[in-house]
Amino acid sequence: MADFGISAGQFVAVVWDKSSPVEALKGLVDKLQVLTGNEGHVSVENINQLLQSAHKESSFDIILSGLVPGSTTLHSAEILAEIARILRPGGCLFLKEPVETAVDNNSKVKTASKLCSALTLSGLVEVKELQREPLTPEEVQSVREYLGHESDHLLFVQITGKKPNFEVGSSSQLKLSITKKSSPSGLSHTV
Repeated sequence: MADFGISAGQFVAVVWDKSSPVEALKGLVDKLQVLTGNEGHVSVENINQLLQSAHKESSFDIILSGLVPGSTTLHSAEILAEIARILRPGGCLFLKEPVETAVDNNSKVKTASKLCSALTLSGLVEVKELQREPLTPEEVQSVREYLGHESDHLLFVQITGKKPNFEVGSSSQLKLSITKKSSPSGLSHTV
């Protein structure tokens, strides 16, 4: 398992869905708790309950979504916006999702480029694709079973994005200088 840059004292959220095998989820959380140590915290959140969760803005340093082995998680625009809201400024999202390699406008499964665009539209920056991998026969079956989607053009894509180093809606004082310019008639006025 990659450690996703997780270190002691960090607050990490693991987002799972109904396709996530319970033992795999438990195994991932156990490994993350070792990395965060006693000073950190690992929260486990069902993707269908995330919008109703009571997480405050900027609660997590790192969010892992769709990364439970065996998961076939899809992320809606609302879920991505909520993830961006609860990430701390400078925090990272690591996301894994099945994507279509062929453009199908009627599909609920996005292409990799549409998924990257959705992450950017949710407010994340430095969005980049980390890796692509084929689905195993079990994962293809999981996509059929949990997503009701059948296709011969599926891949898993892992993508990362960061929350900007400022809070959306934050303000800071700007220093503006007001200068005087002379007009052609020799009179000056304030700009």
